[in-house]
Amino acid sequence: MKVSNPFVDFEINSRGMPAPTIPAHLTSTYSQCYEDVILDSMLRAYVKTNGAPASIAFVEIGANHPVCTSSSYLFRTKYGMKTFLVEANPKLIPALKQFRPNDEVIHAAVVNHDAPTVDFYVSANNETSSLDDRFVITRTPGIEEKITVPTIRADEILDRVDAEAMVLLSVDVEGLDLQILQDIDFTKHRPVFIIVEPSEDYQPGSTNSIIDFLSSKNYNLVGETDVNLIFQIQ
Repeated sequence: MKVSNPFVDFEINSRGMPAPTIPAHLTSTYSQCYEDVILDSMLRAYVKTNGAPASIAFVEIGANHPVCTSSSYLFRTKYGMKTFLVEANPKLIPALKQFRPNDEVIHAAVVNHDAPTVDFYVSANNETSSLDDRFVITRTPGIEEKITVPTIRADEILDRVDAEAMVLLSVDVEGLDLQILQDIDFTKHRPVFIIVEPSEDYQPGSTNSIIDFLSSKNYNLVGETDVNLIFQIQ
């Protein structure tokens, strides 16, 4: 679906400019700040330079809504990419299963320790629910309820991906993103691209901490939006 670019239209109409002979259209995007469009361009360049992999998989930790703010939806619709959607909030699971039927939906909170269950703090705003109660309190009017949810480690999820597949990884777990990255065995799992939300306003210094950690694992920061950092393997 082609949609006229409203920013271009506004400038033309408000300033009385002549209409262009070739219209500008918006590129389809579903993520928070065009991360999917940015990553798509990087992925195409990477494949052109390094050759096409056997397959590509997208692992989205903190899936939330089937489409809105989804880093993976563009890749599913554009390429039919195998996608793993991990979500802790049980209220969001039915919609993910209904509207992303070809993806593997995993109901669990991703943690960095062995435990069968963990407390999860539900916010009225689904995207700010978290294992960190302080995060929910500081981002919303308060906690709607505390529930118990099953857990999973990041490596357990990555183990489900075909060993020959190129992996795109998104981590968005509301304040605990660095802990999840630190729990990944990077000698075993080497996602080619990683999108991660540092929540700098909640944890000052977290951006640099994430950059330093992933740099030590041979990843370069190649993109930054208002919300997320994008890394590429060296």
